[in-house]
Amino acid sequence: MNQTLTANKPLRVTAAVLLIAVLAGAVALMRGKDAQSSEASPTAAASASAPAPASGSAKARTLAATAATATPSANATAKPQANSPQPQPATAIATLGAVRVDRDELLRQLQALPPQARQQLQDNRAGLEQWLRARLAEKALIEQARAQGWQDQPEIRRAVQAAEERIVMQSYLESVSRAPDGYPTNADLQAAYERAKPQLAVPAQYHVSQIFLPAPLGDADAVAAARKQAQDLVRRAQAPKADFAALAQANSRDETTRAQGGDIGFVPLAQLTPEMRPVVQQMKAGDVSAPVQSAAGFHILKLTALQPAGVTPFDQVSQQLRVALRSQRQELAARAYMEGLLNAGTVSIDGAALNAAFEQSTAATPGPASVARAP
Repeated sequence: MNQTLTANKPLRVTAAVLLIAVLAGAVALMRGKDAQSSEASPTAAASASAPAPASGSAKARTLAATAATATPSANATAKPQANSPQPQPATAIATLGAVRVDRDELLRQLQALPPQARQQLQDNRAGLEQWLRARLAEKALIEQARAQGWQDQPEIRRAVQAAEERIVMQSYLESVSRAPDGYPTNADLQAAYERAKPQLAVPAQYHVSQIFLPAPLGDADAVAAARKQAQDLVRRAQAPKADFAALAQANSRDETTRAQGGDIGFVPLAQLTPEMRPVVQQMKAGDVSAPVQSAAGFHILKLTALQPAGVTPFDQVSQQLRVALRSQRQELAARAYMEGLLNAGTVSIDGAALNAAFEQSTAATPGPASVARAP
């Protein structure tokens, strides 16, 4: 069908869409070691903050010392109760040595995808396995970096802090600006549909079938032979009770549509070649055209059905309109909330300090290397 239609191929969702959460996972892994090392022991904190006992009787001091030394010993020898349930490790989907991708991690990634993308990925087992291999390599790389203390570098800590601040800010701002559950109402949706009708217009759709005979314009003999064959096929296709699909399967040279009896399907005029458009536009359902010559050869066209131009029905776009209206409402509310924070107090900017910061940043930026010239 490449001789008939302009390139207009649907996009495919691939397994790479799962990588949208890799950065968040890497940040969480890099921060895990820091969080463990920076947490203070509750017992130690309590001991450090507890006031020193006042001088009193020797017996009181002895009891206090005994209590202070007994607590760690009790904690050290304490054992979990025999009946307390032990947490079960998550099922590993893929492993690379000690590195693993658990079922829960995969579920989180899959649940973050749109339903259609999730279904396509489920049918693309090779793509899913490719993502798992890539994720294992990433986690192994992160473990190597953590083993070398890479996360303790100042620039890494600043990047982690900046990422955390963005996540907290976006999540909180979304919570305070979320549109009410009842918005938009049916009246809001209908009004939005009326406003969007110009953008929802659908052009006329023509259900076309074809028989294609290749004949390059520069080859006079090929053009003459193809024209003669096309005229004969038109007479046979226009005969009463003619089977256009059978003629196409036997004679068409368009490998894309021949197996379907030349059926192209419903297409707008814009997807047809310029030579076909005025011909198809004048045809009625059931008509077979005279041979139509293009730069590639001759086309014999049959119009099977016609769908007039119209507007996409409300039921087909109501959900998209609902999402768009809620998003717009939330964006406006978020902007108003941020402006309210600024208006709640007096903003003061130190111009001298600002200029000094710019000067310092300029001085710290290395300039272009000078070229030494011979005297």
